[in-house]
Amino acid sequence: MALNKEKIREYISDQIVQADFRARGYVFDANNKKRLNRNIFIRLRHHLDKFLEGNKAYRWIALTGLRGAGKTTIMYQLYHAKKNIDGYFLVLPVDEAVATLNSSISEILNIFEEIVGKPLSNLDKPLFLFLDEVQYDDNWGITLKTLYDRADNVFIFCIGSAAALVNTNSDIARRAIYEKIYPLSFTEFIKIKYQKVETKGLAGALCDGIFSARSAREVFDNLVLLEDKVNKYYMGVSRLEFENYLHYGSLPFMIALDNEALIYDQINKSLERVVNKDIPQMRAMTQDVISKIPAILYAIADMDALNFSTLAEKFGISRPKVSEIFSALEQAEVLHRIYPAGSHFKQVTQKPSKYLFSSPAFRAMYYKTIGNTITEQNARGKLLEDLVGMYFYRLFDKKPLFSLTYDSAKGGADFIIGAEGKRIVVEVGLNKTEYKQVAKTAKKIKSAYNIIISEKADELEYNKEQNAVKIPLKYFLLT
Repeated sequence: MALNKEKIREYISDQIVQADFRARGYVFDANNKKRLNRNIFIRLRHHLDKFLEGNKAYRWIALTGLRGAGKTTIMYQLYHAKKNIDGYFLVLPVDEAVATLNSSISEILNIFEEIVGKPLSNLDKPLFLFLDEVQYDDNWGITLKTLYDRADNVFIFCIGSAAALVNTNSDIARRAIYEKIYPLSFTEFIKIKYQKVETKGLAGALCDGIFSARSAREVFDNLVLLEDKVNKYYMGVSRLEFENYLHYGSLPFMIALDNEALIYDQINKSLERVVNKDIPQMRAMTQDVISKIPAILYAIADMDALNFSTLAEKFGISRPKVSEIFSALEQAEVLHRIYPAGSHFKQVTQKPSKYLFSSPAFRAMYYKTIGNTITEQNARGKLLEDLVGMYFYRLFDKKPLFSLTYDSAKGGADFIIGAEGKRIVVEVGLNKTEYKQVAKTAKKIKSAYNIIISEKADELEYNKEQNAVKIPLKYFLLT
């Protein structure tokens, strides 16, 4: 025990010494130029500032999100913002500590108390504790809850998988402020890659213009007023950048890589870690079942219609196990589940849900490295549907006045948005020249208005007869 205690002491000292060096790699680019911060950083920095002002309600922040969405980068950027703050700082990769030291957060904090010579409940200055991959300590929740309750001069910033951090007991949920990081929007991708900032207020104006209108005509008129700002933003932005964004750029750790084979290899490794590390922590699945998940992911990337019974037969596992796998992938935020539109629970459960990848980069990885059997146009359409679904998830997640479903009938629309007491039908495609699908769904649900998001359209188009507006994808990407 004494030997392990000394190893932990050395490890803590190394972490304190190396933290500034590690942070520089996340804060500055290869040319030593400071990277622009993502939008969520402003909100997290606000929480830190509130704590520094003496507001103790802001002393535990939990950041969740998809693996690869940039949580560790945000953590180090927040740590780097410590200039002129007098305090103790400890950055701890929990997965590393557990694997190399066979230790725990509690044990490390006990030894940290010995190093500073004071109990954490009676420090002479605040402690700023940054914990990465917190879920690798099985007792992280009770440890941090106890720390929170006994030491009000400690700022806790922990990150980990959404499944681990969100599915905690109510005592923890009441104490921590939960924030969520999403895959990059197109404007964040361009900002990080080229230091080009988004047009102030444009995203909010586009969202309001599209989703808070009363009719398609009003949507059209709203967006016409923003046309010059949209076009001005795209000046100097190459069409190729949208291709890069669609295929891998929504995952920030891919931006610095310029070798496509390496990019997809890294995306595959990220998925492998979700399957082999994150999911076993969440679910008691046999290794035989877990080993089938990569093949199931590839299969659904290539399927036009998803059927649990077909997958169960194909992979030799029970239908309930297939359902459990999809639930775990949804919990790990690899997939987004879109329920079929229906007013009753029985209707919903008797119709199939639609599953989209939480980033089109995952589906693109399967297409680029393994190939696909569906047509090129269908493959492109699926990537675009993932992209639009990813945007909707970011825009509407956790908002009580919004819902997202789809029309499960043959030829039905891709999405139905419930927003502010009305329903909006949305169809996504390469070059939708007609309004058949939105009209069919709109008639059934009595939509307020209908939208076609078109990749190929260059101009806004209003169709009075169908109460619909065709919106070029370039507008939607700026929301």
